[in-house]
Amino acid sequence: MTSTDLASKGVNWRLVAVMSIAGCGPAAVIALNLQFMGQFAGAALVFAFMLVWPGILILANTFTEFAKRIPSSGGLYTWNSHAWGRDFGFIFGWNLIGAYIVLASAGFTVFGGWVSEWLLTQYQLSIPWWIFTAAAVSYVVAMGCLGIQRSLYAALTLLGLQCAVILALALYILIRGPMEGGGLGIEPFLPSAAGAAGWAGIGLAMTYAVLSHVGVEEGATLGKEVRDPKRQLARGLWVAAIVVPGFYVLVSYAMVYGYGIDRMEEFGNDDAPLQTIAAMYWGDVGLTIVVIAILGSILAFSQAGFLAGTRVLYTLGNERVLPQWLAQVSPRNTPNRSIITMGVITIVLGAPLAFVAGPFNVWGYFGFLISIAFLVSYVSTNLGLIRYMRRIGEYHWLRHGVLCTLGALIFLYPLYRVVWPLPPGIYGVIPFVYIAWIVLGAMFLMYTRNVRPEIMDAIGTTLGDDDQG
Repeated sequence: MTSTDLASKGVNWRLVAVMSIAGCGPAAVIALNLQFMGQFAGAALVFAFMLVWPGILILANTFTEFAKRIPSSGGLYTWNSHAWGRDFGFIFGWNLIGAYIVLASAGFTVFGGWVSEWLLTQYQLSIPWWIFTAAAVSYVVAMGCLGIQRSLYAALTLLGLQCAVILALALYILIRGPMEGGGLGIEPFLPSAAGAAGWAGIGLAMTYAVLSHVGVEEGATLGKEVRDPKRQLARGLWVAAIVVPGFYVLVSYAMVYGYGIDRMEEFGNDDAPLQTIAAMYWGDVGLTIVVIAILGSILAFSQAGFLAGTRVLYTLGNERVLPQWLAQVSPRNTPNRSIITMGVITIVLGAPLAFVAGPFNVWGYFGFLISIAFLVSYVSTNLGLIRYMRRIGEYHWLRHGVLCTLGALIFLYPLYRVVWPLPPGIYGVIPFVYIAWIVLGAMFLMYTRNVRPEIMDAIGTTLGDDDQG
Protein backbone atom coordinates (compact mmCIF):
# COMPACT_ATOMS: atom_id res chain seq x y z
CA MET A 1 0.00 0.00 0.00
CA THR A 2 1.61 3.26 -1.08
CA SER A 3 -1.15 5.73 -0.29
CA THR A 4 -0.24 8.53 2.11
CA ASP A 5 -3.70 10.07 2.62
CA LEU A 6 -5.41 9.85 5.98
CA ALA A 7 -9.12 9.14 6.19
CA SER A 8 -10.91 12.49 5.88
CA LYS A 9 -14.23 14.03 6.91
CA GLY A 10 -14.88 11.39 9.54
CA VAL A 11 -14.31 13.50 12.68
CA ASN A 12 -16.59 16.21 14.11
CA TRP A 13 -16.04 18.81 16.83
CA ARG A 14 -17.16 16.44 19.56
CA LEU A 15 -14.38 14.00 18.74
CA VAL A 16 -11.87 16.85 18.58
CA ALA A 17 -12.96 17.84 22.09
CA VAL A 18 -12.77 14.21 23.22
CA MET A 19 -9.19 13.85 22.01
CA SER A 20 -8.12 17.10 23.68
CA ILE A 21 -9.90 16.38 26.97
CA ALA A 22 -8.83 12.75 27.07
CA GLY A 23 -5.30 13.85 26.21
CA CYS A 24 -5.20 15.83 29.45
CA GLY A 25 -6.36 12.81 31.48
CA PRO A 26 -8.42 14.77 34.04
CA ALA A 27 -8.75 12.01 36.66
CA ALA A 28 -5.08 11.06 36.30
CA VAL A 29 -4.09 14.70 36.79
CA ILE A 30 -6.03 14.88 40.05
CA ALA A 31 -4.38 11.64 41.19
CA LEU A 32 -0.82 12.36 40.06
CA ASN A 33 -0.24 16.14 40.10
CA LEU A 34 -2.13 17.66 43.04
CA GLN A 35 0.29 16.42 45.67
CA PHE A 36 3.20 18.23 43.97
CA MET A 37 1.16 21.40 43.68
CA GLY A 38 0.27 21.11 47.36
CA GLN A 39 3.94 20.78 48.30
CA PHE A 40 4.73 24.10 46.64
CA ALA A 41 1.61 26.22 47.12
CA GLY A 42 -0.48 24.58 49.83
CA ALA A 43 -4.17 25.40 49.49
CA ALA A 44 -3.26 28.02 46.86
CA LEU A 45 -2.90 25.18 44.36
CA VAL A 46 -6.46 26.13 43.36
CA PHE A 47 -5.25 29.69 42.75
CA ALA A 48 -2.44 28.29 40.57
CA PHE A 49 -5.03 26.54 38.40
CA MET A 50 -6.97 29.80 38.16
CA LEU A 51 -3.87 31.66 36.96
CA VAL A 52 -3.23 29.10 34.21
CA TRP A 53 -6.83 29.06 32.96
CA PRO A 54 -6.52 32.35 30.98
CA GLY A 55 -3.40 30.96 29.32
CA ILE A 56 -5.33 27.88 28.19
CA LEU A 57 -8.17 30.03 26.81
CA ILE A 58 -5.64 32.16 24.93
CA LEU A 59 -4.09 28.97 23.55
CA ALA A 60 -7.53 27.95 22.25
CA ASN A 61 -7.73 31.28 20.46
CA THR A 62 -4.24 30.78 19.03
CA PHE A 63 -5.03 27.23 17.87
CA THR A 64 -8.31 28.38 16.34
CA GLU A 65 -6.70 31.25 14.43
CA PHE A 66 -4.08 28.91 13.02
CA ALA A 67 -6.55 26.12 12.27
CA LYS A 68 -8.80 28.43 10.25
CA ARG A 69 -5.94 29.07 7.86
CA ILE A 70 -3.78 25.93 8.12
CA PRO A 71 -5.78 22.79 8.97
CA SER A 72 -3.16 20.10 9.42
CA SER A 73 -2.47 16.71 10.94
CA GLY A 74 0.84 18.21 12.06
CA GLY A 75 -0.90 20.67 14.39
CA LEU A 76 1.53 22.84 16.32
CA TYR A 77 4.44 21.55 14.22
CA THR A 78 2.96 22.77 10.94
CA TRP A 79 1.83 26.08 12.42
CA ASN A 80 5.23 26.88 13.89
CA SER A 81 6.85 25.93 10.58
CA HIS A 82 4.67 28.46 8.77
CA ALA A 83 5.23 31.10 11.43
CA TRP A 84 8.96 30.82 12.06
CA GLY A 85 10.36 29.13 8.99
CA ARG A 86 11.51 25.64 8.07
CA ASP A 87 14.62 25.49 10.24
CA PHE A 88 12.62 26.33 13.34
CA GLY A 89 9.84 24.00 12.18
CA PHE A 90 12.33 21.17 11.93
CA ILE A 91 13.50 21.71 15.53
CA PHE A 92 9.94 22.24 16.74
CA GLY A 93 8.83 18.95 15.19
CA TRP A 94 11.78 17.27 16.87
CA ASN A 95 10.75 18.82 20.20
CA LEU A 96 7.09 17.86 19.75
CA ILE A 97 7.58 14.24 18.75
CA GLY A 98 9.98 13.79 21.68
CA ALA A 99 7.39 15.22 24.07
CA TYR A 100 4.57 13.02 22.76
CA ILE A 101 6.75 9.92 22.92
CA VAL A 102 7.75 10.69 26.50
CA LEU A 103 4.11 11.44 27.41
CA ALA A 104 2.87 8.12 26.03
CA SER A 105 5.79 6.19 27.53
CA ALA A 106 5.25 7.64 30.99
CA GLY A 107 1.51 7.11 30.77
CA PHE A 108 1.66 3.46 29.75
CA THR A 109 4.34 2.74 32.35
CA VAL A 110 2.51 4.33 35.28
CA PHE A 111 -0.69 2.57 34.12
CA GLY A 112 1.07 -0.77 34.52
CA GLY A 113 2.38 0.25 37.92
CA TRP A 114 -1.07 1.34 39.15
CA VAL A 115 -2.76 -1.90 38.08
CA SER A 116 -0.02 -4.06 39.58
CA GLU A 117 0.00 -2.18 42.89
CA TRP A 118 -3.80 -2.14 43.14
CA LEU A 119 -4.09 -5.90 42.57
CA LEU A 120 -1.36 -6.53 45.12
CA THR A 121 -2.80 -4.32 47.88
CA GLN A 122 -6.48 -5.14 47.35
CA TYR A 123 -6.39 -8.78 46.25
CA GLN A 124 -2.86 -9.96 47.12
CA LEU A 125 -2.20 -10.78 43.47
CA SER A 126 1.43 -10.26 42.48
CA ILE A 127 1.59 -9.60 38.75
CA PRO A 128 4.52 -7.66 37.22
CA TRP A 129 3.66 -4.13 36.07
CA TRP A 130 5.22 -4.62 32.65
CA ILE A 131 2.55 -7.16 31.67
CA PHE A 132 -0.15 -4.50 32.04
CA THR A 133 2.00 -1.90 30.31
CA ALA A 134 2.51 -4.21 27.32
CA ALA A 135 -1.22 -5.00 27.25
CA ALA A 136 -2.11 -1.30 27.26
CA VAL A 137 0.27 -0.52 24.40
CA SER A 138 -1.05 -3.48 22.40
CA TYR A 139 -4.64 -2.32 22.94
CA VAL A 140 -3.89 1.25 21.81
CA VAL A 141 -1.92 0.05 18.77
CA ALA A 142 -4.79 -2.22 17.76
CA MET A 143 -7.40 0.52 18.19
CA GLY A 144 -5.27 2.96 16.25
CA CYS A 145 -4.92 0.54 13.35
CA LEU A 146 -8.71 0.05 13.30
CA GLY A 147 -9.20 3.77 12.69
CA ILE A 148 -9.19 7.14 14.45
CA GLN A 149 -12.97 7.17 15.02
CA ARG A 150 -13.01 3.82 16.83
CA SER A 151 -9.99 4.86 18.84
CA LEU A 152 -11.61 8.13 19.84
CA TYR A 153 -14.95 6.55 20.70
CA ALA A 154 -13.05 4.13 22.96
CA ALA A 155 -11.37 7.13 24.58
CA LEU A 156 -14.81 8.75 24.98
CA THR A 157 -16.07 5.75 26.97
CA LEU A 158 -13.08 5.92 29.32
CA LEU A 159 -13.36 9.71 29.54
CA GLY A 160 -17.02 9.62 30.55
CA LEU A 161 -16.32 7.11 33.32
CA GLN A 162 -13.38 8.94 34.85
CA CYS A 163 -14.93 12.41 34.81
CA ALA A 164 -18.27 11.22 36.22
CA VAL A 165 -16.63 9.41 39.15
CA ILE A 166 -14.21 12.20 40.13
CA LEU A 167 -16.85 14.89 39.68
CA ALA A 168 -19.32 12.90 41.79
CA LEU A 169 -16.74 12.62 44.59
CA ALA A 170 -16.03 16.36 44.42
CA LEU A 171 -19.71 17.30 44.51
CA TYR A 172 -20.29 14.90 47.41
CA ILE A 173 -17.53 16.63 49.39
CA LEU A 174 -18.88 20.09 48.61
CA ILE A 175 -22.44 19.13 49.57
CA ARG A 176 -21.50 17.19 52.70
CA GLY A 177 -18.81 19.62 53.81
CA PRO A 178 -15.36 19.00 55.31
CA MET A 179 -14.95 15.97 57.57
CA GLU A 180 -13.38 18.06 60.32
CA GLY A 181 -16.23 20.54 60.44
CA GLY A 182 -16.27 24.15 59.41
CA GLY A 183 -17.50 25.52 56.14
CA LEU A 184 -16.18 26.25 52.70
CA GLY A 185 -14.48 29.54 51.92
CA ILE A 186 -12.50 31.54 49.36
CA GLU A 187 -9.06 30.98 50.90
CA PRO A 188 -7.86 28.53 48.17
CA PHE A 189 -8.45 31.30 45.61
CA LEU A 190 -6.12 33.71 47.41
CA PRO A 191 -2.31 33.90 47.00
CA SER A 192 -1.98 34.17 50.79
CA ALA A 193 -3.02 30.49 51.00
CA ALA A 194 0.49 29.61 49.77
CA GLY A 195 1.85 30.64 53.15
CA ALA A 196 5.60 31.21 53.48
CA ALA A 197 6.22 29.88 49.95
CA GLY A 198 4.46 32.91 48.52
CA TRP A 199 4.52 33.63 44.81
CA ALA A 200 7.57 31.45 44.27
CA GLY A 201 5.59 28.44 45.45
CA ILE A 202 2.63 29.47 43.33
CA GLY A 203 4.91 29.70 40.29
CA LEU A 204 6.15 26.14 40.83
CA ALA A 205 2.59 24.94 41.34
CA MET A 206 1.70 26.62 38.04
CA THR A 207 4.29 24.41 36.36
CA TYR A 208 2.29 21.35 37.35
CA ALA A 209 -0.94 23.15 36.48
CA VAL A 210 0.38 23.62 32.94
CA LEU A 211 1.53 19.99 32.89
CA SER A 212 -2.05 19.10 33.85
CA HIS A 213 -3.27 20.69 30.61
CA VAL A 214 -0.70 19.06 28.34
CA GLY A 215 -2.77 17.24 25.75
CA VAL A 216 -5.32 20.02 25.23
CA GLU A 217 -3.63 20.70 21.89
CA GLU A 218 -3.93 17.10 20.69
CA GLY A 219 -7.26 17.68 18.96
CA ALA A 220 -5.43 20.06 16.62
CA THR A 221 -3.61 17.09 15.05
CA LEU A 222 -6.95 15.95 13.53
CA GLY A 223 -7.04 18.93 11.16
CA LYS A 224 -6.94 16.74 8.03
CA GLU A 225 -9.59 14.33 9.34
CA VAL A 226 -12.24 16.83 10.49
CA ARG A 227 -15.34 17.80 8.56
CA ASP A 228 -15.22 21.56 7.93
CA PRO A 229 -12.04 22.06 10.01
CA LYS A 230 -12.35 25.85 10.09
CA ARG A 231 -15.46 25.51 12.26
CA GLN A 232 -15.46 22.01 13.71
CA LEU A 233 -11.83 22.00 14.86
CA ALA A 234 -12.18 25.43 16.46
CA ARG A 235 -15.36 24.47 18.31
CA GLY A 236 -13.82 21.31 19.72
CA LEU A 237 -10.71 23.14 20.93
CA TRP A 238 -12.77 25.84 22.64
CA VAL A 239 -14.90 23.24 24.41
CA ALA A 240 -11.77 21.55 25.77
CA ALA A 241 -10.23 24.88 26.85
CA ILE A 242 -13.33 25.70 28.91
CA VAL A 243 -14.20 22.28 30.31
CA VAL A 244 -10.75 21.02 31.37
CA PRO A 245 -9.60 24.02 33.48
CA GLY A 246 -13.07 24.37 34.99
CA PHE A 247 -12.98 20.71 36.01
CA TYR A 248 -9.58 21.16 37.66
CA VAL A 249 -10.61 24.26 39.62
CA LEU A 250 -13.81 22.69 40.93
CA VAL A 251 -12.29 19.32 41.82
CA SER A 252 -9.07 20.70 43.33
CA TYR A 253 -11.14 23.06 45.50
CA ALA A 254 -13.14 20.07 46.76
CA MET A 255 -9.97 18.04 47.33
CA VAL A 256 -8.41 20.79 49.47
CA TYR A 257 -11.41 20.93 51.78
CA GLY A 258 -11.98 17.18 51.59
CA TYR A 259 -8.49 16.49 52.90
CA GLY A 260 -8.57 19.42 55.30
CA ILE A 261 -7.45 22.93 54.49
CA ASP A 262 -5.40 22.95 57.70
CA ARG A 263 -3.61 19.73 56.69
CA MET A 264 -1.98 20.88 53.45
CA GLU A 265 1.53 19.96 54.55
CA GLU A 266 0.32 16.42 55.11
CA PHE A 267 -1.53 16.62 51.78
CA GLY A 268 1.72 17.47 49.97
CA ASN A 269 3.53 14.53 51.57
CA ASP A 270 0.76 12.03 50.82
CA ASP A 271 1.70 9.85 47.83
CA ALA A 272 -1.98 9.36 47.01
CA PRO A 273 -4.17 12.15 48.47
CA LEU A 274 -7.04 11.36 46.12
CA GLN A 275 -7.21 7.79 47.35
CA THR A 276 -7.03 9.00 50.96
CA ILE A 277 -9.97 11.33 50.35
CA ALA A 278 -11.96 8.64 48.51
CA ALA A 279 -11.51 6.21 51.40
CA MET A 280 -12.49 8.90 53.92
CA TYR A 281 -15.75 9.79 52.19
CA TRP A 282 -16.74 6.64 50.28
CA GLY A 283 -15.01 3.77 52.06
CA ASP A 284 -13.31 0.77 50.43
CA VAL A 285 -15.95 0.33 47.72
CA GLY A 286 -15.70 3.97 46.73
CA LEU A 287 -11.92 3.74 46.74
CA THR A 288 -12.07 0.85 44.26
CA ILE A 289 -14.37 2.85 41.99
CA VAL A 290 -12.02 5.85 42.10
CA VAL A 291 -8.95 3.71 41.34
CA ILE A 292 -10.71 2.19 38.30
CA ALA A 293 -11.59 5.69 37.10
CA ILE A 294 -7.97 6.78 37.52
CA LEU A 295 -6.74 3.81 35.53
CA GLY A 296 -9.20 4.65 32.78
CA SER A 297 -7.94 8.22 32.77
CA ILE A 298 -4.30 7.19 32.56
CA LEU A 299 -5.08 4.86 29.67
CA ALA A 300 -7.16 7.54 27.92
CA PHE A 301 -4.52 10.28 28.03
CA SER A 302 -1.81 7.79 27.06
CA GLN A 303 -3.96 6.76 24.10
CA ALA A 304 -4.58 10.36 23.05
CA GLY A 305 -0.89 11.26 23.36
CA PHE A 306 -0.01 8.13 21.43
CA LEU A 307 -2.41 9.04 18.59
CA ALA A 308 -1.13 12.61 18.44
CA GLY A 309 2.44 11.33 18.33
CA THR A 310 1.68 8.94 15.48
CA ARG A 311 0.26 11.79 13.43
CA VAL A 312 3.35 13.90 13.98
CA LEU A 313 5.44 10.89 12.90
CA TYR A 314 3.17 10.56 9.86
CA THR A 315 3.63 14.26 9.07
CA LEU A 316 7.42 14.07 9.37
CA GLY A 317 7.42 10.92 7.23
CA ASN A 318 5.24 12.53 4.57
CA GLU A 319 7.65 15.45 4.43
CA ARG A 320 10.57 12.97 4.29
CA VAL A 321 12.21 14.46 7.38
CA LEU A 322 11.91 10.92 8.74
CA PRO A 323 11.72 7.79 6.53
CA GLN A 324 8.87 8.17 4.05
CA TRP A 325 7.47 4.71 4.77
CA LEU A 326 6.11 6.19 8.03
CA ALA A 327 3.57 8.08 5.90
CA GLN A 328 2.18 5.01 4.13
CA VAL A 329 -1.32 4.10 5.23
CA SER A 330 -3.39 0.93 5.36
CA PRO A 331 -6.57 0.11 3.39
CA ARG A 332 -8.42 1.67 6.34
CA ASN A 333 -6.52 4.91 5.66
CA THR A 334 -4.75 4.73 9.01
CA PRO A 335 -0.98 5.35 9.40
CA ASN A 336 -0.28 1.81 10.59
CA ARG A 337 3.48 2.03 10.20
CA SER A 338 3.66 5.17 12.32
CA ILE A 339 1.33 3.55 14.87
CA ILE A 340 3.45 0.40 15.20
CA THR A 341 6.67 2.44 15.30
CA MET A 342 5.22 4.61 18.05
CA GLY A 343 4.28 1.49 20.01
CA VAL A 344 7.80 0.10 19.84
CA ILE A 345 9.38 3.42 20.82
CA THR A 346 7.15 3.89 23.88
CA ILE A 347 8.10 0.46 25.20
CA VAL A 348 11.82 0.90 24.50
CA LEU A 349 11.89 4.34 26.15
CA GLY A 350 9.69 3.78 29.21
CA ALA A 351 10.45 0.22 30.28
CA PRO A 352 14.20 0.50 31.09
CA LEU A 353 13.73 3.55 33.34
CA ALA A 354 10.77 1.88 35.04
CA PHE A 355 12.85 -1.22 35.79
CA VAL A 356 15.55 0.97 37.34
CA ALA A 357 13.51 3.62 39.17
CA GLY A 358 10.09 1.99 39.43
CA PRO A 359 7.03 2.70 37.28
CA PHE A 360 5.67 5.42 39.58
CA ASN A 361 8.85 7.51 39.51
CA VAL A 362 8.79 7.48 35.72
CA TRP A 363 5.86 9.89 35.77
CA GLY A 364 7.64 12.25 38.16
CA TYR A 365 10.79 12.42 36.05
CA PHE A 366 9.14 12.33 32.62
CA GLY A 367 6.39 14.71 33.71
CA PHE A 368 8.96 17.34 34.58
CA LEU A 369 10.57 16.89 31.17
CA ILE A 370 7.20 17.04 29.39
CA SER A 371 6.32 20.30 31.12
CA ILE A 372 9.50 21.97 29.86
CA ALA A 373 8.89 20.84 26.28
CA PHE A 374 5.29 22.03 26.20
CA LEU A 375 5.93 25.31 27.97
CA VAL A 376 8.45 26.11 25.23
CA SER A 377 5.96 24.93 22.59
CA TYR A 378 3.10 27.05 23.92
CA VAL A 379 5.26 30.18 24.13
CA SER A 380 6.56 29.78 20.57
CA THR A 381 3.08 29.05 19.19
CA ASN A 382 1.55 32.16 20.78
CA LEU A 383 4.33 34.39 19.51
CA GLY A 384 4.31 32.57 16.18
CA LEU A 385 0.70 33.59 15.54
CA ILE A 386 1.68 37.25 15.88
CA ARG A 387 4.46 36.79 13.33
CA TYR A 388 2.29 34.78 10.93
CA MET A 389 -0.64 37.20 11.00
CA ARG A 390 1.63 40.15 10.34
CA ARG A 391 3.13 38.36 7.35
CA ILE A 392 -0.21 37.53 5.72
CA GLY A 393 -1.68 40.97 6.47
CA GLU A 394 -4.44 39.86 8.86
CA TYR A 395 -2.93 41.03 12.14
CA HIS A 396 -5.35 42.33 14.79
CA TRP A 397 -3.85 44.24 17.70
CA LEU A 398 -6.13 42.67 20.33
CA ARG A 399 -6.95 39.17 19.07
CA HIS A 400 -3.37 38.50 18.05
CA GLY A 401 -1.05 41.10 19.57
CA VAL A 402 -2.35 41.55 23.11
CA LEU A 403 -3.77 38.08 23.69
CA CYS A 404 -0.81 36.15 22.29
CA THR A 405 1.72 38.27 24.16
CA LEU A 406 -0.21 37.77 27.40
CA GLY A 407 -0.44 34.04 26.72
CA ALA A 408 3.31 33.80 26.16
CA LEU A 409 4.00 35.66 29.41
CA ILE A 410 1.70 33.36 31.39
CA PHE A 411 3.70 30.32 30.24
CA LEU A 412 7.08 32.00 30.55
CA TYR A 413 6.71 32.46 34.30
CA PRO A 414 6.39 28.76 35.25
CA LEU A 415 9.11 27.96 32.70
CA TYR A 416 11.37 30.37 34.56
CA ARG A 417 10.51 28.73 37.87
CA VAL A 418 11.36 25.30 36.43
CA VAL A 419 14.88 26.23 35.38
CA TRP A 420 15.89 28.94 37.87
CA PRO A 421 17.06 28.11 40.38
CA LEU A 422 17.64 24.54 39.32
CA PRO A 423 15.76 22.13 41.58
CA PRO A 424 17.77 19.61 43.63
CA GLY A 425 18.52 16.01 42.71
CA ILE A 426 17.66 14.42 39.39
CA TYR A 427 15.14 17.18 38.65
CA GLY A 428 18.04 19.58 38.30
CA VAL A 429 19.48 17.35 35.57
CA ILE A 430 16.27 17.10 33.52
CA PRO A 431 16.49 20.61 31.96
CA PHE A 432 19.89 19.60 30.58
CA VAL A 433 18.34 16.41 29.18
CA TYR A 434 15.88 18.62 27.31
CA ILE A 435 18.67 20.86 26.04
CA ALA A 436 20.62 17.79 24.89
CA TRP A 437 17.58 16.60 22.93
CA ILE A 438 17.29 19.98 21.20
CA VAL A 439 21.03 20.01 20.41
CA LEU A 440 20.67 16.53 18.90
CA GLY A 441 17.79 17.85 16.79
CA ALA A 442 19.94 20.79 15.65
CA MET A 443 22.67 18.37 14.59
CA PHE A 444 20.11 16.35 12.65
CA LEU A 445 18.94 19.60 11.03
CA MET A 446 22.48 20.45 9.89
CA TYR A 447 22.90 16.95 8.50
CA THR A 448 19.63 17.24 6.59
CA ARG A 449 20.51 20.65 5.17
CA ASN A 450 23.90 19.42 3.97
CA VAL A 451 23.05 15.91 2.77
CA ARG A 452 19.34 16.14 1.88
CA PRO A 453 18.66 19.84 1.21
CA GLU A 454 15.59 19.10 -0.90
CA ILE A 455 13.80 17.89 2.25
CA MET A 456 13.85 21.38 3.77
CA ASP A 457 11.49 22.70 1.08
CA ALA A 458 8.74 20.42 2.36
CA ILE A 459 8.95 21.28 6.06
CA GLY A 460 5.54 22.24 7.42
CA THR A 461 3.92 22.44 3.96
CA THR A 462 2.77 19.07 2.69
CA LEU A 463 0.12 18.62 5.35
CA GLY A 464 -0.88 22.21 5.87
CA ASP A 465 -3.57 23.71 3.68
CA ASP A 466 -2.65 27.34 3.83
CA ASP A 467 -5.50 29.38 2.52
CA GLN A 468 -3.31 32.38 2.28
CA GLY A 469 -1.00 30.76 -0.19
